[in-house]
Amino acid sequence: MSEPRAIYGSNTALLSDFPEPLRPALHLVEKNRSSEAGLLLLQFVAAFAHPDYMCNLAMLESLPVEHREAALELFEFCLTSGLSADERAALLRFVEARLAQPLRDATRPR
Repeated sequence: MSEPRAIYGSNTALLSDFPEPLRPALHLVEKNRSSEAGLLLLQFVAAFAHPDYMCNLAMLESLPVEHREAALELFEFCLTSGLSADERAALLRFVEARLAQPLRDATRPR
């Protein structure tokens, strides 16, 4: 398991609810909400939050290095250690709130 590390500029209260190996990916999703890389990383997170969400592993190649490394750390943790039911529920709440954000932005009057 990785050693705890500080993620500068992150919402510590939000990230503290999640296992350490998930935090870099969640921070990047939060920090890059409207970028293509952030939305793609969110798809990878969503795939581990609930079986109704899918991701295309070939898209890892298109991610910036920092995002790709965070996604791979997330994959490794979820596939080896796994998430508890409570952790999976918290992750699903995180994902759904961010998936709804682009929809809210698109329907907002300009």
